[in-house]
Amino acid sequence: MTCPSIVRVARPEDFEEVWRLLLQGHHENGHRKLAPEKAAWYVHRALFPHLIPNWDTGFRGVIGVIGDVGRLEALAFISVSGFWYTHERHIEEFIVYVDPECRRSFHARALINWMKERVEKTQLPLLTGVISNERTEAKVALYERMLPKIGAFFFQQPQSVTVSSTAYAA
Repeated sequence: MTCPSIVRVARPEDFEEVWRLLLQGHHENGHRKLAPEKAAWYVHRALFPHLIPNWDTGFRGVIGVIGDVGRLEALAFISVSGFWYTHERHIEEFIVYVDPECRRSFHARALINWMKERVEKTQLPLLTGVISNERTEAKVALYERMLPKIGAFFFQQPQSVTVSSTAYAA
């Protein structure tokens, strides 16, 4: 049985459960090899901002979670970002994920609404999307009902799995 779909901001004591959900989300939908040290760096910036040096004034990100400490059921991880061609900022969603045992809930809707609330709070637009390996069309339909659509994602994998470390984008 799932808990009510109430989103709260993750706290340091949520680290283990946040990490568990992030790993599950990557296992289900990741399209590139996980770099645990890089992922942990982002999570630590969001959950432990008091440990970041004073001179580092970059945005830490925020993780919205559903569930009690030690029993998280869902999360949304967002940060401030920007396109390469402008100084204007936007909120970028890294992941929205609901534990498979809790998918018969309103958690995904609650997380999307929480992100929309961050838009109003910060006055920054939200960039979010669906990159998924499972139930992709259903997820896209949910997002289309809740948010304005501005495009689509496409991802072409190379034919060969061997990529040279000196390969550069054309």
